[in-house]
Order: sequence, then C-alpha cells, then structure tokens
Amino acid sequence: MFLGDKGRGSRTRHIRRNYDIVIDNQKLTLHKLLQELGFYNILPLGRSEEVEEVYDTEGKLLSGAGLLLRKKINQERTYFSLVRVSSIKDVQEREKKYFLGECEMDDEPKDFPVQVAAGINKVFNNLFTVNVVDIVKHCTPYIKITILADRYKVVSGTGYDAEITFETLKVKDMRTGRKANVRNFSLNMPLKDGYDKERDHIVDIIDRKCKELVFTNRNRFEIAEVAVRIPVPKEGQDGKKEKKKTRKQLKEELKKQEETQE
Repeated sequence: MFLGDKGRGSRTRHIRRNYDIVIDNQKLTLHKLLQELGFYNILPLGRSEEVEEVYDTEGKLLSGAGLLLRKKINQERTYFSLVRVSSIKDVQEREKKYFLGECEMDDEPKDFPVQVAAGINKVFNNLFTVNVVDIVKHCTPYIKITILADRYKVVSGTGYDAEITFETLKVKDMRTGRKANVRNFSLNMPLKDGYDKERDHIVDIIDRKCKELVFTNRNRFEIAEVAVRIPVPKEGQDGKKEKKKTRKQLKEELKKQEETQE
C-alpha cells in the first residue's frame, strides 16, 4: 500500500561525508577525536540497522542520468525517496534528496508507478520528455545495501551537534548476485545557520589527525556499486596488468606518510 506523506522528520539540510577505513580501529579513532576536538563530547547512540534498495531499469536509465530511486527501510518507517546526484565536486551541493512517500516493506516502485512518477515529475517540474510512468514500471531492484552502524553524537560547547558512524555495508548486486562487505566511516552534519566554524573544525580534525580514514567523494550507493563491480585489471606503463594493492601495503604506505609528517 502506498501511504504517501505521513509526516516527515526534520527537514534541516545535512552534509554527509564518507571516508574509507584504511586501518579499522574504532577505539583509536574515537580516542583521537576526543583528544583533538577540545570542548566537544562524543556520546554513544548505540547500534542501528537499516536497508537501502536502489531501483533502476535494465539499461540503468535513472542512475545513468544521476537519479537514484530507492526504498529505505529502518525501525521507524519504510519509504520511497529520490536522490539527484550531480557531477559537482562540492560535497554540500552534490546531492539533493526528495521524499516520495511511505510504503509497506514489500512494496516496489513498479507497484505504484503513477504515484512514484508523479512525485518525480513534481520534483523536476515536469521537465521529462519521456513517459516516466513507463520507466518506473520497468524498474527492478538493482543494489541492496544493509547498513550496520555504530552511531555517536558529537556535541560542541555551543550546542551544535553532528553524528559519526562506523558502518559495515553488506552489499548485494541483485542482478549478478555478487556480494561484498565494506567498512565505511560517515560524518553527518546539519547545515544550521551560524555554525560554519563548528562544522569546519570537525572536518579539519578528522582530515588532519585521523590518517586511518581517507575521504571519498562518493555517496553510499557509489561505494556499494564499486564494491560489487567485476574488476577489470589496469595496464601499467610497460603494458602489463597492474596488481591491486593489498590492505597490508596500504597500511605500510600510511605508516610511512605519518613518519614523514612527524
């Protein structure tokens, strides 16, 4: 049953930054943040689990155009949403999210093509020259991501708060059957007026002090899609296939970088 808008949560815009976890030591990262952030508290929020399913046509008409039609399932509710992804490098402006409507857990967009298409057309002011209803009818599950997250609230002395999570992404390509597990660190900051200094401070500390985390300008879907993609070996300058670096090699390189900075 398509339930529509039953009352959304906060409409405050957020910045979400994702980081690859090169060295997986959650206690070490939390310890660094507590030491370096100054007058901030880090409060545990517990573990959460949610599922994101991204839908698309066989030819990837939506994701190819920078649109992600997804169903999100968590303890609070299940709903359809649309994410518009641009090529802009600025992470604050790269994504825009739109709520389409609540639904039942087993519902799919193709079960309610008219309602979902109406939401898409409303978001984009009917700029589409193709039949959106027909596109939605042909959408099937593409990527499924189960997110297990250890969540923490970061609270400053000024009252500003952000959220950090250490995530395990269990990814499945619904068409090829390929699976992967990815560790991800996420920083989620509300864009409240007057708190630019606090946001910049948190980002600066993570980027400078937490060398075990490496910023990536990819959203969660892009991280998942890369994780289950069939790898194609690259050729080096000598024409031979380049070998992918192991986690041990990456750790050694990171250690050398830290020793050089010291």
